[in-house]
Amino acid sequence: MSRDFALLMEHLRKKTGEVELDVPSPPISGDAATATLLAQARQAAIRRGDRVAHLYKMGKGERRSSRANHRSDHRPDVTASVTENECRALIAGGAKWVGPPVYAPVPKRYIERIRVRNFRCIKEIEFPLTPLHALIGPNDSGKSTILEAFAAISRDSSEAACEITAVSAGRALTRTPAVTMEHPPEVDPKDVPKDVPKDVMDRPWQSPSQAMMALVSPVTVLRLDPDAMRQPTNLIAQGCPLEYSPRGQGLAAVYDALLSRRIDVFLEISRRFTALFPTARSIQLTNPSRTTKALGVELSDGSIGADRLSEGMLYWLAFAALPYLQPTPVILIEEPENGLHPSRIADVMRVLRDVSNTSQIIVATHHPLVINELQPDEVTLITRTPERGTIATPLSSTKNFEQRAKVYALGELWLNYADGDLESDLVADSTTPFHG
Repeated sequence: MSRDFALLMEHLRKKTGEVELDVPSPPISGDAATATLLAQARQAAIRRGDRVAHLYKMGKGERRSSRANHRSDHRPDVTASVTENECRALIAGGAKWVGPPVYAPVPKRYIERIRVRNFRCIKEIEFPLTPLHALIGPNDSGKSTILEAFAAISRDSSEAACEITAVSAGRALTRTPAVTMEHPPEVDPKDVPKDVPKDVMDRPWQSPSQAMMALVSPVTVLRLDPDAMRQPTNLIAQGCPLEYSPRGQGLAAVYDALLSRRIDVFLEISRRFTALFPTARSIQLTNPSRTTKALGVELSDGSIGADRLSEGMLYWLAFAALPYLQPTPVILIEEPENGLHPSRIADVMRVLRDVSNTSQIIVATHHPLVINELQPDEVTLITRTPERGTIATPLSSTKNFEQRAKVYALGELWLNYADGDLESDLVADSTTPFHG
């Protein structure tokens, strides 16, 4: 994450600034040979995804110190280098692209809607999704089951009668134990005959395209465990992708690789780490053996070691490394707030929003501060009744949402009206599965 990205997003969220995005400016040089080299370096930077953000702070609804009809004369308060992925996040937050149209960030495809049938406690649900999305609701309502259904769409499921459908850009991908097919969203897979000849399968049902499969497979599932993250791990060979296990084992090796391959990233994470955890002086990497690394910390009292890393520190370090891991189309995270002090949650959610520009992120959470970092369409309430099983309701479709949202932040809205059971003050008695 770029150093000023969080500042830019904060001004956009609070509407205290305008952000304009562009490619790096042409270099200025009086020497022709130097100018040519600088121009070549600029083109390489543009191809690499380097972009520039200009922040103009606002006052009383207009850019501060700007004159009417002469806003172009006002210089930006902050100019920052950002990545192309960060550009996408800033544009989603309200920033404006002012550079050459050919370089404007193209939104990444993602799963726009999911339908799950006959999967464990789920009889049938269907609801819309966003690149960063949260599932909230009582215990045992089916949130973890929905995450497992996401994982099942990329592999075979042991559920005999299950059917999972993902929709994106006017196409749908459906997986059952018997077949995986691509089809128009309006075609219901349950209407497909059991024994369909191949020539019939081609219209309108067909084998899934690479583009559709690339949206759902492979899936990364994170259930981070502090004990696993503390374990010494084997080094990552040069040229191999950076990754740690679903429980976080291998985190030390990831930071060792960042130190050798991307020292700028390592130093930036270290700077943020010591700012967020004032008792820490630095991130430490030790060698328990010739081929393994362990993650530790040096504290202000001089003590060093893996045992000095609190659970909150470990969780934060795992999420801070996430943007630099081998990307996968979908990342599923159980309770990203675990082990974190409330003041650290916003920072982790900013990291997840950045990552959501390359990987779709679905989280299951019980923490209102996680929800405070999201937009209404990025949250779905999951409930469960004995008669209907699991039910999915977009938070924006809950009772009296528009009036309540004027009074409460999203997390506080949920907290004030949740009862931990049927959520009757949020979900209408006649709620039915959502069809978008």
